[in-house]
Amino acid sequence: MSLRALLRGRRRDPAPTRLARTAWLGAGLLPLAGCASSFVIGASKGTPVFEGTSYRGGFEAGWGNVLNQPAYFTWCSNAVVAVTSLVLAAARRAPRSDAFWAVRAAGLGSVMVTGLVYNTVLRGHGQDTLLYRANDAVQHVVNPLLAPVVWAAFDPRGQLNRRRRLLAAALPLTWTGVTMARGPRVDWYPYPFLDVKRYGLTAVSGVLAGILTLFSGLLMGLTEADRLLSAHRGDR
Repeated sequence: MSLRALLRGRRRDPAPTRLARTAWLGAGLLPLAGCASSFVIGASKGTPVFEGTSYRGGFEAGWGNVLNQPAYFTWCSNAVVAVTSLVLAAARRAPRSDAFWAVRAAGLGSVMVTGLVYNTVLRGHGQDTLLYRANDAVQHVVNPLLAPVVWAAFDPRGQLNRRRRLLAAALPLTWTGVTMARGPRVDWYPYPFLDVKRYGLTAVSGVLAGILTLFSGLLMGLTEADRLLSAHRGDR
């Protein structure tokens, strides 16, 4: 086959529509606002104290607690969704790299884990101000629903594969490693189910393994949904 035929047969991805860019922009700015409001909350109040936990560390209101906000899986997952959504909104064409789509998958899987874990285990704790309640709603309810909906409606299909799902696991694994190494040093964990002194390392490890399994299962579900959406679009 000639070079001209190869070039002629090579298809370029179409430029995103205005509606897609608007959706990605909204799906990026909303979690960005949630992350920013977390800094404001950190400046005005200390870390929450969960009843029954054995750890006694934490951070008082101020710069220490502002800088501590990325220690929360909620903050990390929303930040990754924000960045990848804004990249898609700004790019002339969707990125093709494994790195970008692995990070995109990591954000989607992580923010869905955030929504599921928070709303089944942690909901209702410490929502004592209007800003706190708004932050809670945005980061734990709205974004975990909005991110996969925008992905399904507007992200280019065929971007999830086994390699990228494996790379995406680096986000929860890194967060877990840093959190568990840092916890004994500061005598504080971002979530009560990570209380090693109370529950023991084996039990906490089991919980973390369960969360990672949930993360992997959600990405597998997105991959299957991606396949079905691709087939549906091909039929039209």
